Amino acid sequence: MHTLLDVLQAILFVGIPVGVFSFLMIYFSYQKGYLSTDFELKDAFKKNNNTGSSLSRKHKKELLFLHSKWVTFGGGFYGLIALLTFLIIELTQVVNFLFSITGWQDIVALFSFDTLIAMIIDSITNMIQAIIWFTYWSEKFDTENFIVWIFIAYISYRFSEKYAMRYTVYQRKLAIEEAIEE
Repeated sequence: MHTLLDVLQAILFVGIPVGVFSFLMIYFSYQKGYLSTDFELKDAFKKNNNTGSSLSRKHKKELLFLHSKWVTFGGGFYGLIALLTFLIIELTQVVNFLFSITGWQDIVALFSFDTLIAMIIDSITNMIQAIIWFTYWSEKFDTENFIVWIFIAYISYRFSEKYAMRYTVYQRKLAIEEAIEE
């Protein structure tokens, strides 16, 4: 019973968020032309790929911010979870800061040299935490079956990858059919 409850929690807290984020990132990769539906996503991140994918370090400057960070973190499942972890850490810190503002002196303190250095160091620390996301999340989720949680996240990623490709192909097919009817 405990394992079943753990699986349900993993689906709710990891599977659904990872699935939605994966779908959006991959779907917009297709929409922006970073990926081709003629090739598998896993081939797009290989060093010597012939997929025509622009999701690579070579084209990183041409990508949108989130896609660029995805490539920076290594691409694929690992890179996507690292990116999601980085975003969650950064957004949590921003929200915590906003709720800790007590007056103008807190806002003015942001423009000091010390604060700037602290923010840079904090951002680097957050990137390192994101790179080793499996240690970050194992501390956040109190579970004995952390491997199951990673497995659920991976299944969600793979499902979203396939669904994003199919949805993109369907949309293109629908657009062609509508153009023919006109």
